[in-house]
Amino acid sequence: MGEPHGDRAAAPDALIKAIRMRSVMNCHRLAEAYRETSKVAYVSEQFPTEVVFAAGAMPWNIESMAIMLAQSVDVNRIFQLTQEKGLSRDICSFLRGPHGMMLANCYPTPDVVLTNDQPCEGLAKQMCLAGKRFDVPVIAMNTPESFDEDAIGYVARQIERMRERMAAELGLEGSSESLQRAVAFSNDAREYYRKTVALLETHKLPGISRELQEIFGMNYFGARENVTLCKALYQAAAELAKAAPGGGKRVIWIGQVPEETHELLRHMSREVEILYWAPLWNANLRSLDETRSLHSIAERAILYHWNAERMSVELERICDRFSVEGFVIVNVWGCRNIAGISPMLRDFAARRKIKHITINVDLVDRNNYAFNHVKNRVDAFLELMQ
Repeated sequence: MGEPHGDRAAAPDALIKAIRMRSVMNCHRLAEAYRETSKVAYVSEQFPTEVVFAAGAMPWNIESMAIMLAQSVDVNRIFQLTQEKGLSRDICSFLRGPHGMMLANCYPTPDVVLTNDQPCEGLAKQMCLAGKRFDVPVIAMNTPESFDEDAIGYVARQIERMRERMAAELGLEGSSESLQRAVAFSNDAREYYRKTVALLETHKLPGISRELQEIFGMNYFGARENVTLCKALYQAAAELAKAAPGGGKRVIWIGQVPEETHELLRHMSREVEILYWAPLWNANLRSLDETRSLHSIAERAILYHWNAERMSVELERICDRFSVEGFVIVNVWGCRNIAGISPMLRDFAARRKIKHITINVDLVDRNNYAFNHVKNRVDAFLELMQ
């Protein structure tokens, strides 16, 4: 959330401008969320924030905020609190972290909790616990794996009922005009986002993939400010592309992503270019149909589902378009999603003759990770990449 550092401190002025703009935006939304007059909606990963902005509320992603705040607070104390309250250490630290932040009263008090059942069931349960802790309504959405008109209609109806319940219980009534405006802002930002991704196909652009990851993690689509941020990043990417060389070894980082100062990222970036897989998903590159907003939002929500078959197709597209030669599969402590989908990833890599490594790390709870424990294996992987 802070200023550029390390190699990025020497980045072109346009990229530094985009990074600082993101930092300012993060500071602003943090400050706004803690105001007594603000309406705050806890949201889970990849939740359709256009609906939240249309209702006049501030979305608070409990996972990404825990990762960000863990960089500046005593995270050991946070996890100790969760254990004192009986939360098992076997649970993913991406879920224990937010729970501990709530126990320590580090988060703003929500007015409503909005959740879906992705990317994992554990997160949905954590959202329900948040609703109980603060005694606020929990409005859940179920996303099926099937992708057809019946499934899309099913999700769209849930989103409409979600909006109606927010209006009835909290007075957060999003009109059709406010939803249309949020969708338009989302599409404007997404257009710059998509153009930035397209530049990455043929150019090596240091720092750009990371910023795409940050914007993806913020999940701030639907806000006017995000249009400005995505435009600034595209302008930085276009400037870099004028002199950027093509080629170079590229690896895809698959799984949860650490803070940008993490020693593992710094170590690997000296040898290979790291692209992050989630920002390149097709769901992130789609514009919403402004004439059928809820239907289009429902389509995207289903595409975000961790469906192994669709993810395999996505990987084919990403590997072809971005000339990917390696996978870094990040197995975070307690994450059932990665544990479940890793066999598919390794089979895919073997079939495509893509070099790959699976590393066990913990990006929030450092008690479960030490750089020296993975360095030798990472070095062997990097040697193979050369």
